Amino acid sequence: MSAFRSDAQVVQINTGTPASPLYAVGPIYVSSTLFYRYSRYAYLYTQDELAAVGFTPGTTITTVGWMKSTANSAAGPAVFSIFMKNSGATAYAQPTETWTNLSTGAALVYTNAAQAIPATASPQYIDFALSTPFVYTGGSLEILTEWDISAAATPIATGVFEWENTIVPDRIYGSGNTALPTTLNSTTNNTDINDRRPVIQFTIDTSTGLRDMIAAMISISPNPAEETIRIHNGSTTPLLGIVITDAVGKVVHVEGRPGIQADHFINVTGLKAGAYFLGMETGAGRVVKRFTVL
Repeated sequence: MSAFRSDAQVVQINTGTPASPLYAVGPIYVSSTLFYRYSRYAYLYTQDELAAVGFTPGTTITTVGWMKSTANSAAGPAVFSIFMKNSGATAYAQPTETWTNLSTGAALVYTNAAQAIPATASPQYIDFALSTPFVYTGGSLEILTEWDISAAATPIATGVFEWENTIVPDRIYGSGNTALPTTLNSTTNNTDINDRRPVIQFTIDTSTGLRDMIAAMISISPNPAEETIRIHNGSTTPLLGIVITDAVGKVVHVEGRPGIQADHFINVTGLKAGAYFLGMETGAGRVVKRFTVL
């Protein structure tokens, strides 16, 4: 990212009414009993919430953190993972939801198989630098966490992890358990979590070089082509539309939203031999690639 102009900034989302710190809202479940070694959570942030702190389509998330209000720590080793996805959801309104449904389409942006949680001041954010920066393309944002401290010796922590949180309707699913939960609850996690979502912090980058970074991660092959071209999208941003034009600017092919696919194929046997331009709309702007049909 050092090759691009940096517009990094740190923003927090604490929408809603402040509530007392609570272990059960996550992102990591450690209660005073130190019994449950597994937890999973899903959090929803709407377009309005994101726009209010400066998110625009094309914004890159590089770090995410949650505010722990207790100084307790965990030496681990634990496995901690974070997933993100751009979403059209506007609420988590169902009483329960499966992890499979929630995680479908989500990108793994952070994982550490030897995670430790430090003893922090009270309260203080614990930040996680994403191994794969995530590109926000508009709409809502869903963030999922998975915690597994089953390999650690007893006791798993020095005490309870309490998390700063606010009351905001229909924004959380969570569960702590003796195994990785397959179903998450929107109201109860061994105590009331209804409408309570932990306070979160992001480091975001609205750099104008983002489009160039995405363009470098998208390739076309074979080129020249005879029958089919393969669009390989190595970024986490979805393609919102595809338009192929010929050398004089005439539109010869249009497609809707391919979404987030590693590989997308287009049949070009109907095109005459010559040069063409493949225009792809992304959340960071339009990316254009040149290819030739034999």
